[in-house]
Formats: sequence, C-alpha cells, structure tokens
Amino acid sequence: MPIPTPPAISFDLFPTLTRAQIDAARTSAWYDTFEDLTFPAIVIDVASLGEDEAFIHWLESDSIFLPEGSEGLNPPSASLTAVEEEDTAISGRPRVSSSASDGSSSSSSSSSEAPVYRLPALNEAIRDALRSYGGAVFPKLNWTSPKDAAFILPQTSSGPLHCQSPSDVYLLLKSSDFISHDMDPERAYGEPEGERPKIELVLKRFEDINPAREVRCFVRNNALIGITQRDLNYYDHLQSEETRSQICDTVRALWEDEIRENYGGGDLVDVFDLYLSPKSASAKIIDFQPYRPSTDPLLFTYDELLDIVESAFEPIPRGEADDRPRLPIFRIIESRAHPEANRNAPAYQTNMMPLEMIEMGEGRNMAEFKEAWEEAVAAGMAE
Repeated sequence: MPIPTPPAISFDLFPTLTRAQIDAARTSAWYDTFEDLTFPAIVIDVASLGEDEAFIHWLESDSIFLPEGSEGLNPPSASLTAVEEEDTAISGRPRVSSSASDGSSSSSSSSSEAPVYRLPALNEAIRDALRSYGGAVFPKLNWTSPKDAAFILPQTSSGPLHCQSPSDVYLLLKSSDFISHDMDPERAYGEPEGERPKIELVLKRFEDINPAREVRCFVRNNALIGITQRDLNYYDHLQSEETRSQICDTVRALWEDEIRENYGGGDLVDVFDLYLSPKSASAKIIDFQPYRPSTDPLLFTYDELLDIVESAFEPIPRGEADDRPRLPIFRIIESRAHPEANRNAPAYQTNMMPLEMIEMGEGRNMAEFKEAWEEAVAAGMAE
C-alpha cells in the first residue's frame, strides 16, 4: 500500500504575534543572552527614573523645546543655572515645569510663554552612557531607531545618528515619525485599547559600521528562509558566488548554533540583523525585529517570503526528487542598473518636510503647488 503524501502546511502572510513575542524583540529582552555576540548597549527604563510621564508629555507635545539642561556632555554648572534663573526673573519669562512631579506643563495666558521641560534623571542617565562609551552613542526607543530623522543632526565623518549629548538624543527622538510607533499600543501590539508600551531608551556604543557588511535575515516556522543586504547599494564583493555562499554559511551557523535555541520570541518567527566580519567568517547581532508589516523586507516582499516558506514545507511526493534551492535565499543588488541602487532621492525624504506640504502637493503639478503653498503661507501670516 503506498504511503500517502502528508498535507501541506498552510501559512498566513503574517503570523499572529503575541505581546510576549513582540516584546522579545526589545533589546532588554535579548541583550543579556547575546551580550557576547552583539555591540555594547545600555537600556534605560524611563519609568524606573520616575520620569516616564514627563518624558511622554514632552515627546508628544507640539513644543519644539528640548528638556532643560540637556546640552553638552557635562551638565550645566550651578553658577550658570543661577545666572539663567536671574535672566529669567529680569526678562519676566515664566518657567513652565514639565517635571515628573506634575507630568505636564501649566497652561499659559500668553502664547509667547515657552514651556520648560525637566528630565534631570534621564539627562544624567544619558550622560553616564556617553561617558561609558567614549562620548558617543546610537539611540533607539523600544524597537525603533530614529533613522528617519538622521538629517536633523549635523553630519560628521562618524556617520548618522552620532549622539554626543542628551540634546542630540532628544532632538532625534522628537524629530522622528518612526518613534511614534513605539508609543502607540495599536501600532506596537495591535491593541487599540491596550496599555501603552513600556518606554525603554536604548543607547548603543557608537560604532563605525560599514553598511556593505549588514544583512537582514528572516525566520518562519523555525526555518531561516531569507537573507538580504540592508544597505541598498551595489557592492562588488557581493557579486562573488563564493562570498555569497560564505555569508549564507556564516548566517546559518549563527542561527543554528546560537539564536535558534536561545531567542525568546516563541515559535521562532522573527527578523534579525547581523554585521559581518571583513571576511564574512563571523557575525555580530545588530538587532531583532518582529515579523510584521512595519519591518522592512528590503529586497524581498512579504508575499515572496510567504512563497519561500510554503515551498520549503510543501511535501515532496514519494519518488520525486527534491530540486528546491537550499535555504536561505540570499537577495542582493545584482547590477548597478538596479532601481534601488539608482534612487537619487535621499532616504526618508518625505520625513524632511511638513506633512501639510506633502498633503498639499498631492494631485497638483509644480505651478499649482506653488500657488497653493503661497496662499497657505499668506493665510497663516494674516492670522
């Protein structure tokens, strides 16, 4: 009697993730386990400082003011603070507090009165991290880095998101649209009425990273199914089949030997980023991300990843050869003519202009947009 072929496994485009699985991608959840395989980092639990309400109030406010005393690696001296308070008394400008004790800024009878936000404990925690890591850190909040706001800081030879003071960190967080994802329970957990996510500020030691050696890896159903380069430029060294094979072997070994049995995501569905050594013989973990639409699939689409995992778990009828490619599938920019390698616009360009400007430009040519913009500016000045 012939042995029946087992039924194929059915997969959804995106797995249903629990809150615990999503939280497993937080740096605080996996850092201790993989400390020897990743870059040094300090996780600041803002609630433990007693300033979570004040921090959220500042971050969500319309104000463009940074928290008081956040400039520079060293805190302002007592004498300087006294001078500033004397100037305030002379000028008559009130100091509106947004400290942990009240959690919000007082209402003002005059629109010219600027709020003053105070986060002294967080300022000091950031400075402690800066001192520990030689004066420069790379920030992220919960799951997300403010990479869409990198343009807001002066560009240095060290690269983007190079923070040397609490004010640098605050400026990136305040200017980022991506960071709002980590504050919203619906976007973070898919829970419209859920509890606000715990706020953790992650400060990684700033590293001079070569983007050509970064890869993103995709796992479903306990299988490493795909790898893609993270930086979407053409790189000569990736064109070598030998190099690509070495990268696949290195990623596969790290996944099988270290990550698979130790990552706490459950059901082994996740996305992780690695930084390869110069010869691609080893790799360090950069980060983990939940397997969901907000995580960029880069050179894949999620439909393609679904096809890969379905094909991988499709039973082979008895007597037929298995001619499926060995996993993982590795995607690279294979030509200088590739559309992704020829984008002239800067990354996250829409984040560099007001939302109102983007909305006003929809459906209009340049002349029509110019006229509409001038009318809007004139109306605003008239008010």
